[in-house]
Amino acid sequence: MERQFFERSPVEVGPDFLGTQITVDEVTMRIVEVEAYLGPHDQAAHSFSGKPTKRTAPMFGPPGHLYVYFTYGMHHCMNIVCGHEGEGYGLLLRGAEIIKGHDRVAERRFGCSYAELTAVQRRNLVNGPAKLCQGFGLTTADSGQDLYQARFRLVADPVDAIVQTTRIGIPNAGEATAYPWRFYVEASEGVSKR
Repeated sequence: MERQFFERSPVEVGPDFLGTQITVDEVTMRIVEVEAYLGPHDQAAHSFSGKPTKRTAPMFGPPGHLYVYFTYGMHHCMNIVCGHEGEGYGLLLRGAEIIKGHDRVAERRFGCSYAELTAVQRRNLVNGPAKLCQGFGLTTADSGQDLYQARFRLVADPVDAIVQTTRIGIPNAGEATAYPWRFYVEASEGVSKR
């Protein structure tokens, strides 16, 4: 997957990105749910003001970089910067399926091996943006990192059965609350909410 893949609106990138396998160090996951955020055109985006802050500066950087933020005083969530430098566009990764590194993800999420997880814990391992980010072991210290460096790998694997709907958890974003910029793989158990 070439960097120019991300040099588009995240509304275009989102459905095309589903199925992509991301490797971060020793963990590989298949992305099955994303949400698009369009900077100054989107009241729900962290970059809505159009002006970078210390926190949001990576969103205004070059495409193919990470924007990782801390929320609710306890969770990290990861986005991939899209569009062109200065636009503040991002694609939030919301849900995944683990391909490789099950034990590492289970250790990060629940402090045990994958074999020790209950059925409920397995079902809820990476089906949400904070869970996915924790599974990859990423924090705000990784915000701004380039996905085209050695510790990351992206492998495209497009899917067909895609659902498009409104985004989740942004009730106070005015008309942006109703934008249909969430995309997910219809049959996947890695989707956070149907």
